[in-house]
Amino acid sequence: MSKLPDFLTVSRGAVALAFIGLGFVGPDALWIVVLLMMIGWTTDILDGRLARRYNKDASWVGKHEFSFDMAMVFASLFYLVMAGYIPALPAVIYVLVAGVCIVTFRSKSVTMAFAFPIVALPLIVAYLNAPVAAWIYLAWIGLALIADWRRFKGVVLEFIANAKLLLQRH
Repeated sequence: MSKLPDFLTVSRGAVALAFIGLGFVGPDALWIVVLLMMIGWTTDILDGRLARRYNKDASWVGKHEFSFDMAMVFASLFYLVMAGYIPALPAVIYVLVAGVCIVTFRSKSVTMAFAFPIVALPLIVAYLNAPVAAWIYLAWIGLALIADWRRFKGVVLEFIANAKLLLQRH
């Protein structure tokens, strides 16, 4: 059972690969993408809780948990572009600018700032193209916030603190 947190983290890598594959399916896969996004973020909530419960030292997977999250996020953008929901050129420019800023500043807060709009895109696209899926996703977000409010608040406060440090350095 102590390997379960790592399995949940790695599953987001599998979700990322699924998004890439579903990009070739196109708009018909939007419902599946929304469902996989909810599953992916659910594993994100659970892996940390379980890791703390088992009080285990972070494995290689645990140390790279944020990278698995970002792989899932950016793969969802790939799906949205391949499915024709988002124009390719602005998406490519956004990813290039994000990449340059992330490499330049080497800050988790910078990465999160670029990731947040991408995280919101599947919900927005679903609202416009599959409203029932969007409402289900929105309900899931509400339940996730209720269930994991303390962690969400901690992530936001960490983001703000790191952003302040970054501004002070530059």
